Amino acid sequence: MKKLIALALAGLMAFSLVACGSGNGGNNGGSTGEDGDLPVLRVAAMPTITSLPTYYIQKNGLDVAAGFKMEVTMFDTGAPMNEALAADLWDVGHMGAAAVTGMANYDEMIIGEVLESTDGQGVFVTPDSPIAQDTGYNPSYPTVLGSPETVTGITILCPVGTAQHFTVLKWLEKLGLEATDVNVVNLDTVQAYQALQANQGDAASLNVPTFFDAVNDGMVQVANLADLGTRYVDQIVANRKAVEGKPELVQKYVDCVLEANAALAADPDMATDLLVEFLKDAGMETSRENCASDLGRVKWLLKEDWAGRTLGNFAKELGEFYVSQGQLDDSALDKFTTNVDNTFVKAYQG
Repeated sequence: MKKLIALALAGLMAFSLVACGSGNGGNNGGSTGEDGDLPVLRVAAMPTITSLPTYYIQKNGLDVAAGFKMEVTMFDTGAPMNEALAADLWDVGHMGAAAVTGMANYDEMIIGEVLESTDGQGVFVTPDSPIAQDTGYNPSYPTVLGSPETVTGITILCPVGTAQHFTVLKWLEKLGLEATDVNVVNLDTVQAYQALQANQGDAASLNVPTFFDAVNDGMVQVANLADLGTRYVDQIVANRKAVEGKPELVQKYVDCVLEANAALAADPDMATDLLVEFLKDAGMETSRENCASDLGRVKWLLKEDWAGRTLGNFAKELGEFYVSQGQLDDSALDKFTTNVDNTFVKAYQG
């Protein structure tokens, strides 16, 4: 247990991993020279597929070509990224479930969406866990394992306030349980999986690429977010100060993201190589096979996808679920409408 607590503290202390160079990537050299006087947009990113469009923009100099310069800061997960927003440390970025807590607590805004995914978020247990053999409790969700008898009181490892946490809550809901019926320990995804392997927890909620490691290692998936009825959406989020103070730069960034999305969707091999490079640059080692699987589970949102698409539906669903589960106060409900701004995608909505 002492080792588990130490891991939890390490997860809480992990804040900003590394500051990347300005948005010039391999094609444009450093941030000095002809682009040195360009206006700067501070971009928050995470070492996941969610931020791959930002990396593509960097590597191909789309920001400089559009007349601005990115300064990219990497964060472990959405939770420390939200904390950094409270200190006004970034202007725009990409985020999944953590955007909801950012909206509720830090006045974060949703200004676009990056991708949809149908897999890659799941809760795992070891093969010898009683939960692994506990089938059929909820016949409406036949792939979901566990029951109140085997799950009540267990320790679940995951980064709190993220998609993994949301997956845990949805799993418990399908078993007729609440968050108070289990013990949730706040660990980042890699630490959570390592602790599960060391039998320092009963279950771990994982995202990719660690999700694929667990599958390949023979861990048993007891709940998958897609099987729980939710198609996951990663969003473009923003600091209200940036939206109101430099909307022209924010618009250019959104346009660049859509250009990057189109390129990533059109060339899966290039996207796979780029994701391997991106994760390696961020200090995460994974296989090309895992990266290809990761890309295979997502749909990049393109300009044409915005025709008839309503921004913020996923965040609203997720936020209302958090409120219903007591994870957020009722006062947050208005934020899921007022903090959604379709100004920057309106031109694509027809």
